[in-house]
Amino acid sequence: MQHDTAPLKSALVELCLERITRFEDFERAETSALEDVLKTLASALAEALEIFDEHLFSDRPEGWRVKDLRPRSVLTEFGEVAFTRRVYTDECGDRRTYLDEIVSLRPRKRLSPGAFRALTLFGAEIPYGRAARVLFRHCDQKVSATTTMDTLRETGDLLEARAARQREDLFVKGLVPDAERECSEIRVEADGVWVARQGAKGRGIEIKALVAYEDKREGHRVGVVHHALVGAPKRFWEEGVARVAGRYSLLALKRCYAGTDGAKWCGALPDYLHGPAVVHKLDPWHVNRAIKAACQDPRDAAPLLALLREGRIDELLGELRARAAADPKAEPRMRTLGAYITANRKAIEADAPGMGTMEGTNAHLYAARMKVWGGAWSAAGASDMARIRAALSSGETLPVPEREHAFKDKDRTRRAAILEKQHYGFGYEMVRSDGKGYEPPSGHLMPFSTRQQFLAMFNPLN
Repeated sequence: MQHDTAPLKSALVELCLERITRFEDFERAETSALEDVLKTLASALAEALEIFDEHLFSDRPEGWRVKDLRPRSVLTEFGEVAFTRRVYTDECGDRRTYLDEIVSLRPRKRLSPGAFRALTLFGAEIPYGRAARVLFRHCDQKVSATTTMDTLRETGDLLEARAARQREDLFVKGLVPDAERECSEIRVEADGVWVARQGAKGRGIEIKALVAYEDKREGHRVGVVHHALVGAPKRFWEEGVARVAGRYSLLALKRCYAGTDGAKWCGALPDYLHGPAVVHKLDPWHVNRAIKAACQDPRDAAPLLALLREGRIDELLGELRARAAADPKAEPRMRTLGAYITANRKAIEADAPGMGTMEGTNAHLYAARMKVWGGAWSAAGASDMARIRAALSSGETLPVPEREHAFKDKDRTRRAAILEKQHYGFGYEMVRSDGKGYEPPSGHLMPFSTRQQFLAMFNPLN
């Protein structure tokens, strides 16, 4: 159903015309109109919620009675929405806020669902305090950097839970997801990026990351899906393969080209991606860097790089041995480089299409937010931020928390007993055994006074 926005547009035209006529200055007219529209929108939403609460009162569940009226305020992207709604006592004697339940407003939460998602988007790009100031710059209410951090942490938890479900479906239950795309070949690159750890010195925390895509066209990757976390390789790869399986059909996939820097955990894709042939290709950038690091003079590295480009690995290894024998000072570096090339020779010589995008991905996707601003991270916080930025760069919509169940497990059990008693006119409970494991006969599962009523329910002659 499409709504007619003509009356709204007409009212806005009159508002803008009045501001332009009054100020004869675009900047002042723009600012004034925007501020008035946002304030009016917040007021209108508050009034609409109260009207909707009236409708809910007319259609409230049987047995519910109004306890009192309670105010509530919710911070949205366009300002604070303050309203009053009814609080009920339901048939079990529990307190219920019917309006909040229907429109999915979480109890005791200040941010609306839209503001929650928007704050996550801003916080994923800039420091937490700045994110709150920029997003709510038109609001009188202040939002702290801690609130922004908590919002991103909660979003990260939602993404982690979703990844865990996808991982369990594929690797435990054997359920292959319905994929968005079908192709016979994909490219998967994996690498790690280190960020500072809170209260510690050294390398800090490693974020394990991968990117999968179908092809490169005009310098851009096609069908990109990212995955990143802080955790063990097994968890990383199982979640990563499950993510890739949601984008690319595993049944249609015949070959996967894996690009890495030679780290052991990066090359573990064949252990988790079963079916397609996995061709491991060592990123030439890392081999070039190893050669340049071993040669103190760039002119000494040029002949070695030429041999590498031409694929003459035997000659390259021979040259390294000759240099090691000729110069005792260079011998350790030449031997280390030779061992590196020998250990990764198969991956160096592998025939694979061009990849080599992971270093840039790590720099622009993860380091740009997590290293540039000079902050330090906890392991959980770094993992949440990496998951969020990976999801956004994959074109996904970030999840928002759903309204929690109205009752805890123990309350649901209590309510079920009350409703059962109201329905059948009696209640029963299992007698717990005591002593040496003695279990009473089945006839003693309920009080004697209600036993005959209970059995009569299942008598076909009744």
